[in-house]
Amino acid sequence: MTLQVLSCYRVTTWMIGMLLLFHFTDVVEPTDGDWSDWSVVVSKCTKLCGNGTTTKVRTCNNPKPTPDGAKCLDSQNNEAEKEYVNSICNTQPCWVTDDWSNYTNCDGNCSKGTQTRHALCGGAECEGEQEQKEVIDCNTWDRETCDSPCLKIDAERSCPEFASCVDESTDEEPSYRCGCLMGYVMSTDGKTCIRPPPAKPTPRPIPTLAPEEKVVATVISKTASTVLIICVSICLVIFIVLRIFTIDRVIQMNMEIALLLAHVFLMFPSTITETEDFCRAVSILIHFFFTACFMFMFLEALHMYGYIAYVVKSEGMCSKVQYILMGWGVSAIVVIFCMCFEYHDYGAPYHCWLQMNTPLLYGQLIPIIGLVILTFTLIEAAGAADYKQLKDLDNIQLGSAKFSQRTNLILLPLVFSHMLVGMFSEYEQNLPLYGIFTILCSVTGVAVLLLHCVNNHQVRSKMMGIYKSMCGKK
Repeated sequence: MTLQVLSCYRVTTWMIGMLLLFHFTDVVEPTDGDWSDWSVVVSKCTKLCGNGTTTKVRTCNNPKPTPDGAKCLDSQNNEAEKEYVNSICNTQPCWVTDDWSNYTNCDGNCSKGTQTRHALCGGAECEGEQEQKEVIDCNTWDRETCDSPCLKIDAERSCPEFASCVDESTDEEPSYRCGCLMGYVMSTDGKTCIRPPPAKPTPRPIPTLAPEEKVVATVISKTASTVLIICVSICLVIFIVLRIFTIDRVIQMNMEIALLLAHVFLMFPSTITETEDFCRAVSILIHFFFTACFMFMFLEALHMYGYIAYVVKSEGMCSKVQYILMGWGVSAIVVIFCMCFEYHDYGAPYHCWLQMNTPLLYGQLIPIIGLVILTFTLIEAAGAADYKQLKDLDNIQLGSAKFSQRTNLILLPLVFSHMLVGMFSEYEQNLPLYGIFTILCSVTGVAVLLLHCVNNHQVRSKMMGIYKSMCGKK
């Protein structure tokens, strides 16, 4: 058994040795070397153009020779691993200054465009770093032979709705614009036609008076207001001293207070315009008190209508409190309504009177004019018709009502005209208008004093008693 194992071992060893011998005999077969392609690795071309030189190199690695193989031979038949050689490069001609091609045709078609020319190197366009070109502007537009730019625009419908193309071409270039029609204007972005916004009115220049004229205007207007304030105050004092507070008198008293306070605020100096908020407050109060004045004159006419038209026998249609609340309340509503929409139009740079150059004018005058018309209508209606008289009618109150009707026909135009002239005189800074305002204002104050005292039967009776006692008559 041992001999058999030993024999197998020897046979196996012999076979492995033979295989290794054959294998090593194939691997060590020699390989000859060969050159790679030429490549630029040492230097760049010595010239940009006109035959420069550069150094190339090739390596004996394609394939690399084995120890027993043949090595690469250079141009001198010497064995070498690398070989260097100089070669010609950038063989194209160089550019000669001012050697150019002709300019190309203009690339614009009936429009502005450009023309180009290239630098020539040996009759051909230069290349690489020698390449150069020049570009100049050109124009092929001719108004006589070229089509209008609007033909193309209309075909492409480039103009917005409500606009058409307008040819504005000159001899130098084609030009057009889209013009809006039918009152439309172009929007700021130039893309649509829109309705034009309302034109802003040109600011009115502030009227001025000469310094001496301004002093005169101030003196006479303040004097007129002073006369009215004194006359109305005397009237109020008379009725308070005589303790006359009938319904018709309470209405007249509130009218007098409103008129008096309106002129008190007119007495403020012109320097208050320097304080914008204060001037605006004065303007609002003047508006309020003048509106209340006409409202109480309307309520007086309404109260008297109840007697003359035989609607009531005595004491009127409403109580004192109701008349007072209606007079001041309606006036406050009118002014608050105006303040809601035109608050910033109260006051002015040079006066604090009621405004004439803003929409606020309508809010100021329309209610007052409406009250004047209604007052005259009530007076006319009460005096023109033939009403059936009521039984047990208070004839004394009826007589005072008829008297008040006639006084209102005088006072109402005076109060309205002096207010209107005062507004215009301040707005226009007109000296003659200031003179007319002074006359009307003074006449209004005297008329209020005389007519309100004379048309009241109690005042007439008491004044007559005082007169008789002073004269010793019974």
